[in-house]
Amino acid sequence: MSSANVRAFPIDRQMVLVREVAAKLGNLHGDTATSFWKATARELLDLAMGSGRDAASASNEVRRFFAAVQKEMHVLTGEVA
Repeated sequence: MSSANVRAFPIDRQMVLVREVAAKLGNLHGDTATSFWKATARELLDLAMGSGRDAASASNEVRRFFAAVQKEMHVLTGEVA
């Protein structure tokens, strides 16, 4: 039996999570929104690193997630992304 690497599904493609975070951020403003995002980003970074990604890869994955959330927020508000 050979050893194989298992990779977690990229968080920026987990559309349920992207939509959930975008909806929550859309209802928050100012410091509350900033605090929510920072806590979410920290949690996702820890999750990515815990699944075996190095710090740079994990950070890039959180950035891609943030971009997906921003795109979804534009969709929710009817703005062109």
